[in-house]
Amino acid sequence: GPSAAAMLAETGCGAVMVGRGAQGNPWVFPQIRHYLATGEVLPPPTAKERYEQMLSHFEALLAYKGEYIGVREMRSHASWYTHGLYGSAAMREKINRAKSADEFRFIVGDMLEKAR
Repeated sequence: GPSAAAMLAETGCGAVMVGRGAQGNPWVFPQIRHYLATGEVLPPPTAKERYEQMLSHFEALLAYKGEYIGVREMRSHASWYTHGLYGSAAMREKINRAKSADEFRFIVGDMLEKAR
């Protein structure tokens, strides 16, 4: 949002690169668009929204890469999605041991039920 607008204003560039800021934070793109259009900062996603998006991302990854690779690749994504959330360290420890898609879904589903 504001940092993208500042970069555009200071440099006169036609675009900004988000890069690693998007890892686990797909909301960064609509947040930037909204800020540039309105000057208003959108609130960050709730824990519930993060877990829901993580599960959606997981299902897409499974469809693209299969269960074995998808479960293992999602471990790093899960770390980014949940950074700073209450109870996420223990959840990430469980996810890092998950061997199946059902196990991953169960772990994240449990956190989703507790989230607001």
